[in-house]
Amino acid sequence: MRKAIPAPFTKGVNFTIWLEFFDLERLIVDFFTKKDFENVKKLGCDVVRLPIHFERFCKKEEGYKIPDKLLNILDSVAVWAEELKMYVIFDFHNATNIDSITPDDVADVLIPVWEQLATRYKDSSEYLIFELMNEPHGIDIPLWNGIILDLFKRVRGIDKKHYIIVGGADWNSFDGMKALPEFEDDKVIYTFHYYDPHTFTHQGAPWCHLERVVGIPFPYEADKMPALPDNPTEDEKKRFENYPNQGTLDKVVDFFDRYVDFSIERNAPVYCGEFGAFGPTIPATQRANWYRIVTNLLKERGISRTNWDYYGSFGIFEMRRPEKGKPFTMPKFPEDLNMPIVEALGYNTDF
Repeated sequence: MRKAIPAPFTKGVNFTIWLEFFDLERLIVDFFTKKDFENVKKLGCDVVRLPIHFERFCKKEEGYKIPDKLLNILDSVAVWAEELKMYVIFDFHNATNIDSITPDDVADVLIPVWEQLATRYKDSSEYLIFELMNEPHGIDIPLWNGIILDLFKRVRGIDKKHYIIVGGADWNSFDGMKALPEFEDDKVIYTFHYYDPHTFTHQGAPWCHLERVVGIPFPYEADKMPALPDNPTEDEKKRFENYPNQGTLDKVVDFFDRYVDFSIERNAPVYCGEFGAFGPTIPATQRANWYRIVTNLLKERGISRTNWDYYGSFGIFEMRRPEKGKPFTMPKFPEDLNMPIVEALGYNTDF
């Protein structure tokens, strides 16, 4: 089997509900600590992707200066990465709900933020990696390609040392990746995300307008499909019509084979930065089966991966709703791990 050009890391997780979730005033500095990174390493992971919604923290009127509170956190994470010999990806995260768009002037914030980061961390250990922007969408491909090429050159002009991750327009799609320019750099990694079939992985998710679409099986089986919701929307009808084609194993295999071909063509690693299935509404056995299929396909093809996510609704812990009137308590490692999901993701289960 043909394999992708290897990245410097193999597998890991996204640490969400932190730097891409809270604003500066509500930001909990120690929401994640070095202990969490150590726990992930016990799972056999060698990378953590850290989504950071810089647009929440950096104000236009202040020249998009990164506040000290956030920089202090990133400084600590960079030190932990070196001490643990574990890669950490600083990911410029952004608004990704279904109704959002990437503005045409996004370079106005990307350039000053990345010039600050590249300058500050250019001499840090090789375990730090920069992801220039997560899932650009709603922006024309040629415009995005010009922005990311210029941004790449600016960062590389400051920092010669670290790997840089780039993604294509249209939500890091394959067509967006294929259209990306040649970066002519031996430390570039191309990224994509995988949530297909979307009707399965996001069933019941309110931010995708799928609250009423539940009970979707994977792989597709006609006799196990639920009925259309009452008075279905056009989107709901379209999803049900397309699912017999989109919900097959062959479709999944074809998806990853394309990225192997791309990696070989560009002589550069490809990396699946996000993949996951929504925990609250998908039956546990079906969810674990989807993770096992996807993980094995990625592993067989030598494609590095970080699943979305750790503590969140796509995460690897048991999802227990808090009792009425009692505060939510964070799950504990390792006793609250969802072991079928951990196993399906190819992580260590013997600590």
